[in-house]
Amino acid sequence: MKSEYAIKIMILIGLENRRVNAREIVKRCRAKLPLEFAEKILADLARNGILKAYRGRGGGYELAKGTEEITVYDIVTAVDNPTDAIKCFVDVDPTQESPETCTVNKIWEVVLEKMEDTLKSIKLKNLIEDYKARCNI
Repeated sequence: MKSEYAIKIMILIGLENRRVNAREIVKRCRAKLPLEFAEKILADLARNGILKAYRGRGGGYELAKGTEEITVYDIVTAVDNPTDAIKCFVDVDPTQESPETCTVNKIWEVVLEKMEDTLKSIKLKNLIEDYKARCNI
């Protein structure tokens, strides 16, 4: 959920192409995004170098890099650990490993690698272009 909202927030900031504050983002987001949740996500994105944060009057957030440089992987890993979604499928005690478990774990390792590669291949610029096409902007 956090990753999904982070991606939505980044699309909205990328569309604005200017400094925006959390209230503006929440107002523009069609998905019901609580302000406190948005602020936490924005702080995580800024702490991880995806956004620049500005304090005080006229403060807010803007992209720290160009939309062609920011990947979905960057966004997701700034707010979540994407591997947790898959690691929860196999919770193995190393002292109890069996050949079957090792085989299953190998499958999840491949899935994790493919997921990471896919997330790294999608740029924020691509998401913004898709959003504009879908919304006729």
